[in-house]
Amino acid sequence: MAGEARHPILADTSSLIAVANTTQWELLKDAIHLTTTNVCKHELQNHVNSNKYPPEGSREHYLKQGSQRVLENLDEGSSPWSCVTAVPRPHGSDAGELSLKQELSEHGSSYQIVSILDSAARRSIRRLIDDNGYDIDVVGPPYLLYILLDNDLIEKPEFCEATVGMIQTEGWTGYEVVKNAWTSIPVDCSEILDDEYDDALPPK
Repeated sequence: MAGEARHPILADTSSLIAVANTTQWELLKDAIHLTTTNVCKHELQNHVNSNKYPPEGSREHYLKQGSQRVLENLDEGSSPWSCVTAVPRPHGSDAGELSLKQELSEHGSSYQIVSILDSAARRSIRRLIDDNGYDIDVVGPPYLLYILLDNDLIEKPEFCEATVGMIQTEGWTGYEVVKNAWTSIPVDCSEILDDEYDDALPPK
């Protein structure tokens, strides 16, 4: 891991866990240059330590497994991922999201993409970006999979299956949440996937 290096993509805790639990993780972790914050890393460590033996298939198991994968990648010497320090360090249930805002306030020109799903956090970050005149796209975690497709590292069916799998595994439901997940992704997966996946596809 390159300590304070800043890569064009900034991602929060939930985004990192979501991509770590996809079928494309092994490819994605080495192919994408990405940055997160020390606060998000601390949240990942909390997920790993909070439940020693979570039941297979439980939400706790999912969070622990994804967090372990991300932490291993962040600590890997040759990893293209980096972790930057947010000062002062925010606290509370939304500390990770606040740390992204702090990082953008101070180093926004270093970034092109911010990956975060929470609607309120996205709106707040978009306001910060607009107020500072930054050219940054705020996207959902599936966009990280789209980068693989856009760079011809995976085929369209693989992308569609991995993205829908992520949305279903995460339990993202409802018009707004699913729409947010597909933000900035110019791919129509409806022609590849069966009708049973309609709930995980962007609204027409």
